[in-house]
Amino acid sequence: MPKLPQISGKEMGRVLARLGFIFKSQKGSHMKFIRLHDGAKEIIVVPNHKTLRKGTFSGILKQLNITFEKLRELM
Repeated sequence: MPKLPQISGKEMGRVLARLGFIFKSQKGSHMKFIRLHDGAKEIIVVPNHKTLRKGTFSGILKQLNITFEKLRELM
C-alpha cells in the first residue's frame, strides 16, 4: 500500500465537498459534513488540524469507502 500523504483538515473538507458533502457545523476543532446518499444520511466528522493523524485519515477513507488512488484524483 502506498504511503498516505499528510493533509490538513481543511484539505479533507475540500475533498468531501467534491464528493457531495456539505459543511454542516463545527464544534471546537471538529467539522461535521453531511450528504444524502441512496436515501441515507452520511455524516463524516473531520478534525480541523494542520495535519491529520495517520489513523484518523485512514478511518475517514474507510468511512467514505474510497481508495487512496481515488482520493489522490480528488485532491
